[in-house]
Amino acid sequence: MKRHQLEKDPRNGKYYVRIQVGGNRRRFTFDWNLKEAEKALTQLERDIADNKVTLAPPDPEPDYTKAVPTTPGTDMPVRQLADAHLAWVRDNRSPGTHENRTHCLKAFLGFVGEVTVSQITRLVLESFFAWAKREHGKSANGGNAFLRHVKTMFLWADEMGVCACPVKRFPSTPEVLPLTKRFTDEELAKLLQPVTGEFRDFRDMIAFGLLTGLRPQELRTLEKQHVMRDGQGDLFILLERHKTARSARKPISRSVPLNSEATEIVKRQLEAHPESNNVFLNADGNPYKPRSFRQRLLRWCKRAGVQPRPPYALRHTFGSMEAEANINQTSLSQLMGHTTIRTTARYISNNYDHHRNAVAAIEGRVSAFFQKTA
Repeated sequence: MKRHQLEKDPRNGKYYVRIQVGGNRRRFTFDWNLKEAEKALTQLERDIADNKVTLAPPDPEPDYTKAVPTTPGTDMPVRQLADAHLAWVRDNRSPGTHENRTHCLKAFLGFVGEVTVSQITRLVLESFFAWAKREHGKSANGGNAFLRHVKTMFLWADEMGVCACPVKRFPSTPEVLPLTKRFTDEELAKLLQPVTGEFRDFRDMIAFGLLTGLRPQELRTLEKQHVMRDGQGDLFILLERHKTARSARKPISRSVPLNSEATEIVKRQLEAHPESNNVFLNADGNPYKPRSFRQRLLRWCKRAGVQPRPPYALRHTFGSMEAEANINQTSLSQLMGHTTIRTTARYISNNYDHHRNAVAAIEGRVSAFFQKTA
């Protein structure tokens, strides 16, 4: 039998080899030590030649659409746990969550290999986090999502009684908050220049995002039913199933009053396409998709001679401008739909002009002391 070449898995550092006999191909994983792996490979080749080891057809890809029967409270293969968990996520969470968790758990299964839950230790998770941060992360928060999805799976298994959680304390995932990407007043003047035709519809959408602070998803999917009228006849936006309401223990509806400009935009858009349930539509008469909205805003910025920014910059600009106007922080938090004021504080912490004015407010008072001591 021919000699096979060992390869090193960059994910976990173990040596492995792929052997094909009679149309069947199989991967064999060995130790981290090269000499030990070479010895094991030599013995494996002998066993295959003597028909002591046969190459059965490879195991099929795990079917994440079917639940896997488990025995509560017992140890089990990590792959079996992932199958059961993803089946539950598919039935109880959004398709996006299922897709993201499947991606992260597949990476985790590839890293740890065929092991049981009891073999997962804090050191294994630390190694996986370091690998994910290196291989799948380009930012300061790289790898965090992978570890969080894995942690969620194990905590779910413990809570559901599928099996015991393998570790008592998970590795910490330090979170670096992103900087707000707001537009300046000069950039807004260029961005909101008067236009006509179909361009006006997109300009209305941008302006409405700046005037309300809606999240990009909320802006794209805004419907007529979300536009309400209060007792005085003024319009406002009512969102009962917004982002933070779905994750909060006690969901609270979010309402955003519309000023005169925002009211005119809504009326103009509803008159332009009365048959549609959505307020904003693209040139084809359909709601914007995430990618198409982002790409069109980037092109719009370039055309206006403004530094390209993502759709979330509209919301950041709203929050920053409201903070600069000395709006009560609690009121701003409610307007933006934040569950904690800590999130709202991000918009204030980046308002350098606002801070400069605050520091300048005591300048005259402190200067008077210097004059008395001179």
